[in-house]
Amino acid sequence: MSFRLVRGALCAAAALLLAVPAAADLADGLAGCAAISANQDRLACFDRLAEQATTDVFSGKGGGMTGAFTVETPRLLHFESSDVIMIATLLRADGSVAQNLHQAGRGVGRHLIAIPGEYRLQVDASGAWRVWLSTPGQDGVRTD
Repeated sequence: MSFRLVRGALCAAAALLLAVPAAADLADGLAGCAAISANQDRLACFDRLAEQATTDVFSGKGGGMTGAFTVETPRLLHFESSDVIMIATLLRADGSVAQNLHQAGRGVGRHLIAIPGEYRLQVDASGAWRVWLSTPGQDGVRTD
């Protein structure tokens, strides 16, 4: 069996394992909302779930800048590279640097954005990349 095939299978398995806590949390949340008998309360519950699950997702190839996104409560910034290197600069609304980030090789890095504000991400990568936000603890990633 080729090394590439084995590495690909291991990466796919790791991605599935990392997704399980988020899927389980969502399934539990959906079941809890569905069990509420009052229509207005049930709808409010589903609305809260949808708001928590909503993430800003940006992707590109090579260099690029994400659109602006607002952080009101702590959020995890996930940055994924599909190639050799990815350098990302988290910028505040005024253009100042909040954090320099990098991902060497294929994979996903994470950074906790704890300070509320409006941000953008400047990305320079040798291949395709993807960036998204999640709520700490709801995606199985601990921040403590």
